[in-house]
Amino acid sequence: MSRTERELRELFRSTHVMPDGAARFAALEEVIRHADALGLVEFAFDVRMEATEVFQQSWAPAKAFLTFSWCLAAYDREPGRFDGDHEETLLWQFKWMVSSVHQFPEIPLGRSADLLDDMERRYRRGGHSPHAVLQHRGLLAEAVGDPVRAQEYYEQMALTRRDALSDCSGCVPSSQVRTLVALGRDEEAIRIGESARRSGCTEQPQWINSELLLPYLRTGRGEQAAEAHRVAYRRIRGNPGDLGLLGANLLFCAQSGNPARGLDLIERHLSWLDRARTPLAEMEFAAAAVAVLSAVEAGGDGTLLLRFPTVEGRRRPDVTVTGLAAELRERALGLAARFDHRNGNAYQTTRTGEWMAAGPIGEPVPLPASGTDLRSRSGERVHRLTDRVAALVTAGDPAGAARARVELAETLLAAERFAEAVEAAEEAVRELDRHGPPGEAAACRWLLARIGLERGERGDAAERLRQLLDETDDADRPDSLPSRPDLEVRLGELLGYREESAARYLAAARGFAAAGRRADGLGALAQAIGRHPHGGPESATGLLRDILTEARTVLDGAPDPAHATESVAVLRGYADRMRATGRHGEAAHRLATARTLLEQRLATDPAAPDTAEDLADVLTELGQEHLHLGDHAAAEEAARAALTAAEGLGLSWDAALLTVRVLRLRGATDEAADLMATHEITEEDLLEAEED
Repeated sequence: MSRTERELRELFRSTHVMPDGAARFAALEEVIRHADALGLVEFAFDVRMEATEVFQQSWAPAKAFLTFSWCLAAYDREPGRFDGDHEETLLWQFKWMVSSVHQFPEIPLGRSADLLDDMERRYRRGGHSPHAVLQHRGLLAEAVGDPVRAQEYYEQMALTRRDALSDCSGCVPSSQVRTLVALGRDEEAIRIGESARRSGCTEQPQWINSELLLPYLRTGRGEQAAEAHRVAYRRIRGNPGDLGLLGANLLFCAQSGNPARGLDLIERHLSWLDRARTPLAEMEFAAAAVAVLSAVEAGGDGTLLLRFPTVEGRRRPDVTVTGLAAELRERALGLAARFDHRNGNAYQTTRTGEWMAAGPIGEPVPLPASGTDLRSRSGERVHRLTDRVAALVTAGDPAGAARARVELAETLLAAERFAEAVEAAEEAVRELDRHGPPGEAAACRWLLARIGLERGERGDAAERLRQLLDETDDADRPDSLPSRPDLEVRLGELLGYREESAARYLAAARGFAAAGRRADGLGALAQAIGRHPHGGPESATGLLRDILTEARTVLDGAPDPAHATESVAVLRGYADRMRATGRHGEAAHRLATARTLLEQRLATDPAAPDTAEDLADVLTELGQEHLHLGDHAAAEEAARAALTAAEGLGLSWDAALLTVRVLRLRGATDEAADLMATHEITEEDLLEAEED
């Protein structure tokens, strides 16, 4: 059946709110197929670029190879047909392809090398830093068993400037920690990885916490290891795309003396192997599972029968611990042999064998009650509540039965029995809508949103929160329900960087302000500014104008030292919007205020978290604005102050670049040359900065 362009665009929009999975993949592929048939080249390009991201961020990176290759070829044929944003997105997605392609043993290793060389050529041609190229050369070297070479690339990367195509402050250390751990340099790995645990990109904090598990154990930091496992698993458990990271957490269970916890994870997630993200992730999960199962066998429970949940209408047959261990051992070694044949060495077979034979490191690490233990303790409570629901239904008390179902859903959620919790809560909502006070139904809808958040289903949680906010009257709000601004923030977090997210944060900012929650209001306002997808005021939608008007109202008052961090976030976000439309005087004014607040905070609390880093960034931005305004003396003062503030923080390159530009303008070429040599600044770097 053919479709019109209008129908295709509507179908494409509908995919934005679909959860990852077969239905979303099929819808995107249908849009692509019909767009090609209609000759809608630009539209087909945009859809494929989004599909590449969807496939990459879920469990289907092999599908991303096809969509990315089509876009790259189309761009190379007619570069003038596409804009700079398209090129930058392609260059960003290059990193995904490079990181994924070597994880498929059927793809020759030379293809990875060719991709990296092509990536480097394109980055250099566009005037971009090789920072990301060096990082991914290191990742490839580590993956084929050459950690020494990988570390050499990371050391080169550390001396190379970051730019907009570099990975975030969480992902770069995560990849480096993996190599340091392979080299046995645990203390260095922990030092580099600790700061990245606060990162908030889509791959964090589960990646860095999973990489830190082994060095924590080997250095006797059991408590930190247990916390890292807890944090990582909360993000992993709802995302089959994190199968490889789940393998690292299974290995932790074997190495920390917690095989029961590992067995619980195997029972819950073994079905993920049927849609493994890559063969490498499949191999790592299987090998780590063997380590857990072997520990259970060694404890005399090899005949224990494992039972698996029904997933998408299918249920894996029951199997003994010993039987599953044999099956997964064969699977892991078979995959390792395929990788080694491709790579020309025995690295993966050796590594897989070491994983499967892994045992406890040091004393057992106590963990919070695992799902297995929790279910055994809560099982009696679940049965009691189920009987209570049945009794209340029989007695003709639907409202009482609904309240019992809410209690049952809470118990099931605590035991991480998510599907059953959803079923109980949805039935409770239906009954409370008919028979209970409105506030009780609203509280149950919040419970459903929490279940979605806990199991990592962001799309479902967002829809539940949206319904809760849109349908709940404040007069009916129970005490157990978070405030409306708090709920707006939770929804804004889930929606990413788009207009609705910005609108939710703006509503939250106004609600917090009305409630006298100054810090929360400023934080929400900063998010509203940053999450709106458009540029400055000249191209602003009505929403962006409202956000900036709200910001001006807040900023035109006296500076607020008591909430310096939040105020600075608003000031910087506002300045960035002004800069986008050439309003450099206004941007400089706001940045100068931010500088004052940060300097005051450091004067009273020199150890205030992140304040020195923020000051270095603000001073650099302020110097750039003065340079745009032609005030070279003010630009030099800010640049030198930024350079001083940035020393020892690893942030001095941008400040040094700005200082060099100012020094050259006033003829201080010798000093400029010294700074360029010290900070490895090239003429190309200066040219690129001037073009910006």
